[in-house]
Amino acid sequence: MHGSKMCIDKDTYTHLITLIMKFLEEENFKESLQALEQESKIFFNVHRFGEIVMNGEWEKAEKYLSAFTKLDDSNHSKKMFFELRKHKYCEALCRHERTEADSIFRKDLKVFSVSQNRIDCELAELLALKDLRENEQLSGYTNATSSRAKLIDSLKLLVKENRILQDKLIFPCVNNSALSSLIKLICPSFEKETKEELIYLIHQFLNEEEFKETLHKLEQETRVFFDINYFREYITSGEWDNAEKYLSAFTNMNDNTYSAKMFSQIQRQKYLEAVDRQQKLPSDFAERAHLFDDFKVLVERNPMLQDKLKFPSMDKSRLLSLIKQIMDWWVPYCINVMPNANNETISLKDFPTVSNLRYASSILTDKPNQEGRPLDASSGDDSNDSSCFNDNNQSRESTSLPDADSAVCAKSLEKSVNLKLQLINEPSECRTLLLPDNSFGGRVVRLIYSHSGDFLVALTQTATHKLWKWQSNKQSLEEENVNMESQLYQPSSKLVMTNDIAADPKDSISCFALRGSHLFSASGGKISIFSLETFQTLATFANPPPIATYFILLPQDLFAFGFDDSSILVHCPCTKKTKAKLKGHQNRITCLAYSLSLNVLVSSGADAQLCVWDAVGWKKLCSKFLHSFQTGLVPETTIVNHIQFHPDQIHLLSIHEGQIDVYEAPTLNHTSQLVPDKMDLPITYATYSCDGKCIYVSCKSGHVKVFDTSTLELRCQINLTAYAQPGTISLELYPLVIAAHPLEPNRIALGLTNGRVHVIEPLESEVEWGKLPFTDSREFSTTFGSTALE
Repeated sequence: MHGSKMCIDKDTYTHLITLIMKFLEEENFKESLQALEQESKIFFNVHRFGEIVMNGEWEKAEKYLSAFTKLDDSNHSKKMFFELRKHKYCEALCRHERTEADSIFRKDLKVFSVSQNRIDCELAELLALKDLRENEQLSGYTNATSSRAKLIDSLKLLVKENRILQDKLIFPCVNNSALSSLIKLICPSFEKETKEELIYLIHQFLNEEEFKETLHKLEQETRVFFDINYFREYITSGEWDNAEKYLSAFTNMNDNTYSAKMFSQIQRQKYLEAVDRQQKLPSDFAERAHLFDDFKVLVERNPMLQDKLKFPSMDKSRLLSLIKQIMDWWVPYCINVMPNANNETISLKDFPTVSNLRYASSILTDKPNQEGRPLDASSGDDSNDSSCFNDNNQSRESTSLPDADSAVCAKSLEKSVNLKLQLINEPSECRTLLLPDNSFGGRVVRLIYSHSGDFLVALTQTATHKLWKWQSNKQSLEEENVNMESQLYQPSSKLVMTNDIAADPKDSISCFALRGSHLFSASGGKISIFSLETFQTLATFANPPPIATYFILLPQDLFAFGFDDSSILVHCPCTKKTKAKLKGHQNRITCLAYSLSLNVLVSSGADAQLCVWDAVGWKKLCSKFLHSFQTGLVPETTIVNHIQFHPDQIHLLSIHEGQIDVYEAPTLNHTSQLVPDKMDLPITYATYSCDGKCIYVSCKSGHVKVFDTSTLELRCQINLTAYAQPGTISLELYPLVIAAHPLEPNRIALGLTNGRVHVIEPLESEVEWGKLPFTDSREFSTTFGSTALE
């Protein structure tokens, strides 16, 4: 079912595709319908295929056929491809275009040389052929109309005999306006004049299911949404004909001066690049990017396009959700799955009309009542407004809305999740360890475990480091616990690892990374390399400006450095050579994360942006701006504080002071968002457990919250009173950073604003956080705003 995140059965999914196809047919959106047939692969339109062949559109015919079957799938499929290419070859000979015919033979027909003997014989005849009239069977090709008609008849026989296509030849019998009729079941006020809303829903569905060709064809045929990011792809890749075609669907040169200038620019650039190609000059990608900036201004000022740049706010998988609700409740009435008398069609008819079937408030957003059931019309509850349009518009354009490649940006709903969760208030309710410390180094701003978990390093706001080691005689890690003896390590030299400090305190951005027994660290000044055995400073480099704000180790002895000038440097210390300098952010780099399985680097910045970079050629694959599901807008505070890959190396955690988001790399598909209660804001840090099953979140309120990664349910809340020392608790005391143990998924270290580090884990009787049998004294009902894009 393509990219669908919802858990639905195949029949419901197929029914929805069928209903959309019927709608496209009714509205005469021919190109969108043809594209959907190919991308959904549920209906092979023999009539349409015949029309394409009759018009002699051979490449288009192969493309349509290839969407359903490949050349080597079966003998029938192979024969169909052979007949199409043979006919194209013969028509080229008929036009006396021998060079073209030879090219067709070499490129298209030669692949059949190892096929059946029958095809081999035909190939030999074709190769020796100079004049079609020499062969009695092929002489009919001199009349294109009649020969194509015969070809269509033979292809239809092959289609019917092809087992791969046999179950895709019957289109269900569907009532007119069936899709809108179904929508009215849930939204009684949805009327014909709001057809545009239905188009938006279809747009969203096509985007989520990755029916990209259908989506962009529909944009052009409906003209309700101008996808400026899609237009940008054409501009930056130099596909000027496609850019002009897309723009022409919405405006023409004579509409206004803005349109005239855009078309003129496209024609001019197309001419200039044609000249460059003749002179064998390389393409200027930077110039294209600069040109798009000019186009963007013209688009935003163009009265023909201004009202087509916004996309309405709606819930994730909205159309699929609506249809699922209907099918779940009304399938005995909606669908008659029995074949008709001719055993050729399936009927989708006799939809019930029930005015009070109102599970959702509108066609675009879902706001169920407290019990999650349809509201009874007689209940008198007016909170579930049945209006079919939410006027909270959003842009899909990347500068004002982060999901640049998404058909919609789902609006976050403050779902009331009534959970029975574990509330930890006292030190006796968990295992806690205050790490020994006799220094006063200021707030802990960075915290990291070694790869084996045998030591922990902290970096403070005053640019000093602390290192704790664990001593154990235990034979296995399973026997280890948080209360093992720990010591603040101090080498015999009595040295202290201290970073070079920024001249301006506001530039004191701290970052560090471990590499074996060496620590790379910076606090706004030069990057220092320390020995963790002797605390000796082995080297310093990267003298500001620019200031290093984050760095990460990569395979093949590479380092990636992020700087406050928004640049990223990929460097090899061994060869002292710079591999790449990456530009894509508009503000300082805040974090870097690398996926070994995908071989991509992801960067976050103080511009609310995430960028994905290919670690082979170091090209930017995609970018996305952070946004709030609640408002659809980029947060006022634009700093993405931290990013981290899940152990699966695909899901990416993004931490902002007001929300936590999860994306799927490398496309940055937005899968979920957590928004805490206002009393907990701001979020100070978040991290995955080492097994990826939970997310630890620290807040300025002092709470540490434990969420289930798969469901986003709040499993446990650890209050400040459970781990902080008595007498130190205040509004200014809270955790700034969390370090998850690399081997123990339920063990975390907290770095506090008072410079102390606490290590905590569940009691021995508990398997993991939140799994203790509940009692009244340890339970409470909470509301935590979250949106999971399932």
